[in-house]
Order: sequence, then structure tokens, then C-alpha cells
Amino acid sequence: MKFERRSVISILENVKKSLTEAFSFMLPLLSIVLIWQLIVELKIISPRLLPPPSEIAQTFLELSSQRTGGVPILLIHLYKSFIRIALGLSAAVLFGVTFGMLMGVNRVIYRMLQPIISFLIPIPTLAWVPILLIWTGIGDKTIIITVFLGAFFVIVYNTANGVRNVDRHLIWAAQIMGANKWTLFTKVLLPGSLVSVITGLRLAVGYSWRALVGAEMLAATAWGLGYMVFAARALMAVNVMFVGLILIMVTGFIMENCIMVPLQRRTIERWGMVREM
Repeated sequence: MKFERRSVISILENVKKSLTEAFSFMLPLLSIVLIWQLIVELKIISPRLLPPPSEIAQTFLELSSQRTGGVPILLIHLYKSFIRIALGLSAAVLFGVTFGMLMGVNRVIYRMLQPIISFLIPIPTLAWVPILLIWTGIGDKTIIITVFLGAFFVIVYNTANGVRNVDRHLIWAAQIMGANKWTLFTKVLLPGSLVSVITGLRLAVGYSWRALVGAEMLAATAWGLGYMVFAARALMAVNVMFVGLILIMVTGFIMENCIMVPLQRRTIERWGMVREM
């Protein structure tokens, strides 16, 4: 009975903690929404320029009910954006981690590629879009390549620095114990650089998402959240623009907290490399 009582108390404490954290997180957002609604209701700003949250919510419901081919329009926009970012980001992770690891373990490759990465990484991702429009034309190719560029350089940079910053004493100790190159890489270099690699991946998700939305505004022929916002401009449909912006914000937040945070917990924190505050 004591054990069951302790379990119930522990569950209640966890529920209370979760509710407190959720309330603390939502309170600032709810405050902004209420202030926003109040500003419009008092006509401090014209509703045509800044629609109230209630009107934006109504527009969201209307757009959710509109369908093409039996599928909600908003769902198609989300699906198209996810396909594009999945392709571009997957390629960036594959090539970025590979090149970063090679730069980290090989001095010659590092000296060859490091200056190129240093020169290219400051270029804003959207600055590539006009060139890509000439090379690959309007459409998904340009958008996917833009997503790739938005994530690739930051992944390479963080991965290479992570490998190069692994404690040399650990490498020497492994070599003294007879570790071969593969064992040294999988047991020392990879775990030791994981903090930087995961940091690069988290940054890449945010960068690639912003690159996707911007590229869709300029290069998409149809569908996508960025295209949705930009197309609404022609009709001065500010409500639709705000619906698109909110979807972009919420989707980016979900990607960060439902993909990258669990990944970090299952790797870095699970291996005891970072303490929770």
C-alpha cells in the first residue's frame, strides 16, 4: 500500500509540474493575444492592417474547410513544405556530417575546405535564390537546393569543429590501448564530437525552415506555406497572411521540440555528456 501511495503521489507531482510548466509557457503568449485583440478593439490600429486574433481564427477555420480533390487546402500547403524540407535537409545532413567528419579527422582536407566554408557560410541563404532561379528555374529544385544550402554549411562547420576539439588525451589513451582507426572513430571521436554535431543539426533545422519559406515565396509555382503567404499579398488578404505566418511559427516550433529535443535527450543527455539545469 505504501508503494502504491508513493507511486500515486509521484504521478500527481509530475502532473502538477507539467501543468505549471505549460501555464508558464502559455501565459506570455496569451497575454500578447489579449493585448493584440484589445488594440484592435480600441481601433488603435486599423483591422485592415492588423486583423484581430478572433478574425484570424475564423479565417483559419474557413481555410480548413476549403478542399481541393477532397483534401483540405492548408494540409496540402503543409505537405508540400514538409516534402521539400525533408529532401533538402536529409541531403544536407548526409553530406554535411560526412564532410564535417572528414575535415575533422584529416588535416589536408580541413586545410582545403575550411577557407571555402568560411567564405560561403556568411552568405544569406536567400541570396542564392536569384542565381538558382537562373540555373534550375522556378519550381521544387530551386527550393530544395536552397533548403540544402541553408543547412549544409552550419552542419559541416559544427561537425568539423566538434571532431577537432575532442580531448587529445582521450585519443592518445585509446591509441595506447590498441584501438584501430574504426574503433577510435566510433568510440572516441564520434561520441566526443556529438555535442557540436547535435548543435549543428538543431541550428540547421531552424535555418533550413526559414530558407524553405523564403524560397517558396520566390520560386514556388503552387502550394507551400511560403507561397500561401506571398500569394495572399496580391489580394491584400492580410488574414490569410497571418494564418500562414502562425502556421510557419507553430510548425517550426513543433519541428524543434518534437524532433531535435528528443534526439538530444536520447544522445547527449542519455550518455551523461550534458547535465540538465
